[in-house]
Amino acid sequence: MSITEGRLNRADFLKAGAAGALSLTLARPAFARTIRIDGTTLNMLTWSDHYANDQLKAVSKATQIQGRPTLFSDNADAYLKIKQTGSQFDIVSGDALWVPKYHKDGLTTSFPLSELTVSKQLYSIARNFPFWKDGSNYMGYPFSWSTVQIYYNPKYVTTKPDSWHALLDAKYKGKISLENIPTDVMAVAARATGAKEPYSMTTSQIASAKAFLKQLKPNVLKLASQNNEVVRALADGSAWIGITNLGTDDRVKDAGGPVVKTAYPKEGTIGFIDSEQIVKASHNQDAFVKFENAMQQAPWIAQNFITNGRPLFNEKAYKILVNGGHGDRARRQYYNKPENALKMTIKGPAGDEQAYVDAFNEVFGA
Repeated sequence: MSITEGRLNRADFLKAGAAGALSLTLARPAFARTIRIDGTTLNMLTWSDHYANDQLKAVSKATQIQGRPTLFSDNADAYLKIKQTGSQFDIVSGDALWVPKYHKDGLTTSFPLSELTVSKQLYSIARNFPFWKDGSNYMGYPFSWSTVQIYYNPKYVTTKPDSWHALLDAKYKGKISLENIPTDVMAVAARATGAKEPYSMTTSQIASAKAFLKQLKPNVLKLASQNNEVVRALADGSAWIGITNLGTDDRVKDAGGPVVKTAYPKEGTIGFIDSEQIVKASHNQDAFVKFENAMQQAPWIAQNFITNGRPLFNEKAYKILVNGGHGDRARRQYYNKPENALKMTIKGPAGDEQAYVDAFNEVFGA
């Protein structure tokens, strides 16, 4: 069913309780060092869809903790940056199986999830991902999830592209947009070429994936640094096809663009479950709980969903969306089905990360 839905405005969120939520004050958690947190700046290595500028401003005013984001696109790049920069960053966003890699390699610190009272707003499944558990602690604060699929403009793409191989057609030259995430693009190519474990390809499978990407390259308009670039390309018509997250159809519509449709390739796809992590070398660990407790409040998360499309793990935010007349939109993007996140082939580090990156770069250029 096609419906028209507007954006939630500032008044909607104030009515939902954002102002009260942001006034919360938490006791210092047992895991953190005792330091002054008022006036702290937390450097965040993250994606553009993990925050909004007005959200950061409001949280800073309420908590005296300023979040300062630096963007990245590929988990592998973020991992390397955290490894190389020591205490330069305080918080790093991470996907799925990248989270235990950060922790195992001593780059992040786990924490008691219950120390964040906002975690009570999460779907229960998000509080129990076995791959993020560290004894009684958790390695990251659960944020959002999505499959990665094909979105297409039916005005120009007249046959539903239900296979990754459909994207190799020469008529789509320069008309496909996707994010510049080498490991995950290789994983998509792995799916296209039949590899059963897209993040653990053999040498011959990597070669097959690379060959697929060579065929795809002429059709790629641009490797986007963030998914909002894919949305813009679909909205302005410069791209006919996008490979990206759930909710892109609504975001393109909101941007004044054409109706785009969804296609799920028969070979299968990949997906992400992302989080916010504490950088172990950070000198501001004590501020993490207070900051995230304000950032993750349901009114902000509901607004994030309307802006960025894909489902998040905050159940209270889903109720706000339903009460605000956006229930159909949320259900269409599986917001109320967080269990679907565990049915995906989730993102993670490649078995031979360098081989994946080298193959990607040999196609698209370093």
